[in-house]
Amino acid sequence: MSGSDDGFGDDPGMEAFADEFERHRKALFERIEEFMEEEDLDDEFMGQLLLDALIRLRMATYGVSVERPSVAGLKLDLDRLQKEVVEVLRLAKKDAEDFIATVKEARAAAEAEEGDGEGAGSEESEESEQDPK
Repeated sequence: MSGSDDGFGDDPGMEAFADEFERHRKALFERIEEFMEEEDLDDEFMGQLLLDALIRLRMATYGVSVERPSVAGLKLDLDRLQKEVVEVLRLAKKDAEDFIATVKEARAAAEAEEGDGEGAGSEESEESEQDPK
């Protein structure tokens, strides 16, 4: 087993793929965050929109990429998509402990930073700034 924790070992092609994938993932996430802010969408609603987009994109890709699209073929392709999603979820569950540790560290750092910049009663002053009566 390789000492690398990315799962690619010494394969430079896979490492390059992983780097490109991560670059695109970050860029897409930034655009999604911007869209969510512009449209005032919450995380759960956006997740449903993205899930719908995933399925419809896969369906459209099937429809234009095969010579003779069929209902049975589409269903088989959606079954393949389901297996891919299950595998991604399995990996996410496997990484859950590390993810939660990272989230807790980030939240603690944000709370510490917030505490450094504000004194007692800052919530009241924020409320008075928002609602000038």
